[in-house]
Amino acid sequence: MVYLLSVGSAFFYGLAAVMQHREAVAAPGAHHLRLGLLVHLVRRPLWTAGIVADAAGFVLQATALGRGPLTLVQPLLTGGLFFALVISALWDRRGLSGKEWGGAAALMVGLSLLLVVGSPTAGRSTVAFHRWVIAGGLCGVGVVILVLFSRRTSTVLRPALLALAAAISFAAGDALVKSAVDVLQARGVWEVIDGWYVYGLIGVGLLGTVLVQSAFQAGPLTSSLPALTAVEPIASSIVGIILFAEAFATSPGAIAVEVIAAAMVLVAVWLLGTSPVVTGAYAGQPCPRSEPQIEPG
Repeated sequence: MVYLLSVGSAFFYGLAAVMQHREAVAAPGAHHLRLGLLVHLVRRPLWTAGIVADAAGFVLQATALGRGPLTLVQPLLTGGLFFALVISALWDRRGLSGKEWGGAAALMVGLSLLLVVGSPTAGRSTVAFHRWVIAGGLCGVGVVILVLFSRRTSTVLRPALLALAAAISFAAGDALVKSAVDVLQARGVWEVIDGWYVYGLIGVGLLGTVLVQSAFQAGPLTSSLPALTAVEPIASSIVGIILFAEAFATSPGAIAVEVIAAAMVLVAVWLLGTSPVVTGAYAGQPCPRSEPQIEPG
């Protein structure tokens, strides 16, 4: 059941990424890294439909996290890139190249090996508050550094840096979702409302949304989607290991296979994330912009 829920979540997240990028890339540059970007985008029907798809993906992801560890659920969500490939190809009525089929196959094989051989296991269900403070502080410092660098670097690197910052934010949010679901299952709705997890999740989720839409807006999807897709499950798994004491198989043979499988997934993420079918940047047809980029402030 955890596998089905995670794959369903990946589908909706892939659908959301396709719809949201098509609107964010055409947003006015003056809204870059500002809440005004969300105000502008929420008026766009396609982007709003993407939010609905995101919500569906989130519900399925939260349900999966209530039944399995971060180290199992989050790697499966990289499958969203495969779904984004298929959805974009159907949307634009374009065929897939050998490189894209190869990337899709590498992603499926790599994920299967990683999860079957790695055998992710659940850990503790409760986390001491001081661990949250330390983890939150580290994530916050990482996000701030990446955003500051993005504002002072070339436009080529900016989307990737913002996507990395968004991935870290979403990884923190994944951990909060898992804790909130664990509390819900153990003690009921009131304990969730009375606690701090939901409010922390709202803040982290809003931050991640602004960052990822700014990454989409700052440049082609080839610059942001691979970084976002590759880093979030890695960061979430690290958080799961540190906060919840989750674990992968650690025998020498298992570790060797896990490294190979993880490398296959990363290569597949790059192949699919730079595919013109996913990004919409076909030869001679770069993604359009309604206005030139303007630095805030």
